[in-house]
Amino acid sequence: MGKDLRDLQAKLNEVAQFVQNDIIDIIAIEGEKFIQKNFEDEGFNDGGPQPWKERKTTDKRGRDITRYRTNRVGKMGALNRYGSKLKDRPILTGHGSGGNKLRHSINTKKEKDRVVYSTPKDYAKRHNEGLDGMPKRQFMGESKTLSKNIETKVTKELDKIFKQ
Repeated sequence: MGKDLRDLQAKLNEVAQFVQNDIIDIIAIEGEKFIQKNFEDEGFNDGGPQPWKERKTTDKRGRDITRYRTNRVGKMGALNRYGSKLKDRPILTGHGSGGNKLRHSINTKKEKDRVVYSTPKDYAKRHNEGLDGMPKRQFMGESKTLSKNIETKVTKELDKIFKQ
């Protein structure tokens, strides 16, 4: 009986240590993975994928802005310089600038009781929330999928402790 209580006490101490030290790390890592996956999938995942709105390819009159309209500069109907840069390029990725600047600017700050994700880019909020005529292309925020991923990882780690 005494040995069982000591084993239980040791496991409870290990759980307390895990909660105090490791859970914040798990939340930070899972959150970073989630944000990067949203960029890869070009959409926000909250219980199911919510794809980002496509890039604008027509002007106000409905004309295709990615193709030549006359033979004066290039072959009519062929992709112009803008169109060729736009073609097959992921959304929220720049051209001729190395791209992925927003994606790689995400910072993670671990505090005692929370994890904060931020970016120094001014236009990140505009993309994430869809402000000033910009379509909403959310890449970070509360998500059922993220919560489930964190819960699964924490449960797995706790199971390891109790199976020892």
